[in-house]
Amino acid sequence: MAAERLKAMKGRVHIKAWEKNPEFPDDRTKDILIKDDVFCNLIVNTGKDSILRGMAGCGVACGGFAGGIGVGDSTQAAALTDTDLIAASNKLWVDISTADKTYVRPTIFLTADFGFSQANYTWNEVGLCDDQGTPNSPTGGSSLWARQIDATPLVKTSSTRAIVEWQLTL
Repeated sequence: MAAERLKAMKGRVHIKAWEKNPEFPDDRTKDILIKDDVFCNLIVNTGKDSILRGMAGCGVACGGFAGGIGVGDSTQAAALTDTDLIAASNKLWVDISTADKTYVRPTIFLTADFGFSQANYTWNEVGLCDDQGTPNSPTGGSSLWARQIDATPLVKTSSTRAIVEWQLTL
């Protein structure tokens, strides 16, 4: 039954980014919204395995909770066999804090904040992983749950702050 429900699982990514307002550089309420995009994602094979193992409740080795959201500069299309972001060097995973995990039936909202000094390159790809690694990234041992390419990528600079929200719905 759980496997049948997971076939219907849908994921969306919502990216919002703000540029510092040069007239009010220290007032975040005056920042200028430069990106507000929502697009679908691909739940990869390792993600399906991790989520189903977690549902089975068979312990840490069987899958974990949502742990990190990552961004990278690779333009390679998302594939079911992906196990990490594809970017070789320009990629960053940010932990999802407990406060940034919200459930409103039937959707889980997972959020990560990329500050002004983080991930300053073109964001072509985004990913979601579980919390089984140290740090929470596939490189650290976590399982990649989902990955997607952004058709209108954010060119992030040190004057840009972005929030990535992943939405998983059954």
